[in-house]
Amino acid sequence: MINKASLYAKHSWLQPNGDALNLVIGDDLDAALSAVSFLQQHPNAKIIGVYAKYQTVYYSNACAWADVLNAGWLDLDVYHAASKSLGHHIVRLNAREKLVGFISSLNLNDLWGKSLEKNFDEKYPLGTIHFLMWLYEQETPNVPEADLLLWLADSAYINAQANAFRKRWSHGNAEWVARQGFKWNVKSWLHGAIQVKSLQHTFEQVDTLAFEERMRAFQEKLSAQGFAQGDGQVASHHLKLFGYQCQPVGDIGAYVLRLLEFCSQHTGWKFSPHQVEPLKQLQSKSGKRVSENLARVRAQGLANFLQTQNVFSFVFTHFDTINYTTGLGEGG
Repeated sequence: MINKASLYAKHSWLQPNGDALNLVIGDDLDAALSAVSFLQQHPNAKIIGVYAKYQTVYYSNACAWADVLNAGWLDLDVYHAASKSLGHHIVRLNAREKLVGFISSLNLNDLWGKSLEKNFDEKYPLGTIHFLMWLYEQETPNVPEADLLLWLADSAYINAQANAFRKRWSHGNAEWVARQGFKWNVKSWLHGAIQVKSLQHTFEQVDTLAFEERMRAFQEKLSAQGFAQGDGQVASHHLKLFGYQCQPVGDIGAYVLRLLEFCSQHTGWKFSPHQVEPLKQLQSKSGKRVSENLARVRAQGLANFLQTQNVFSFVFTHFDTINYTTGLGEGG
């Protein structure tokens, strides 16, 4: 179990307080839920930007790029020493690597020693919001459909099932292939590192037909309100439901504002208008997204590779592939 006092001592921006703080958030449902949770705990924090598709940052017209780089990046792993980020991708080839760009950041797999080459099957299987619920001692709110919304974040309900399905394309036709779920891993985290009683209580329910029928109706509600589902490859056990990322389409600022309000209504976690006002007028800055085989990264060493390529964010999409973004780290 991680000591919260030690965690707050190292990452004071996460501790509930009244300080003014700029936030940049990710572009999906987990990020929006994490944001409304965070804003309630930090009444003077405000969202000044959204990092979309790990390529473009949409940020307030009233802010300089240096303000963005020095912000707190929520539900994101940002490789920049000036940026404080909270994310949960696997970000190390091995747990011993020193990566200077993460000096101010908190990564949940890092926190518990998970890396690409060590304990990968035990990597963090939930969303950022579930970690924040533990950190801020928040339970699932007594609001209709709040449990569905929270288990939908990062497709956590599918991860929490014993079995699932993967869509595979063969000769232009889609077919379903059964695969083992990660119920054992989710249970391990919920009863070990992330002890939230209401999540523990509903954990067994998510692997039932009744829960999936409720989830199907809830996803139809999201669709009717104009939120985008996004692509999916892994589907649920009983009804073959996908996740629902809610990533923006159209006007980024207006879409994210609607998503934040939806999350607030379905959790009761409130924020003030001034905390999201900067999203109403946005400018943007884009980087270059690159995919590369890990062979050169391993040969050069991850830290050297990230430095020489001027990497701002990255993710290991497979055991042999890294996707990374360059061209966003300058100016602050």
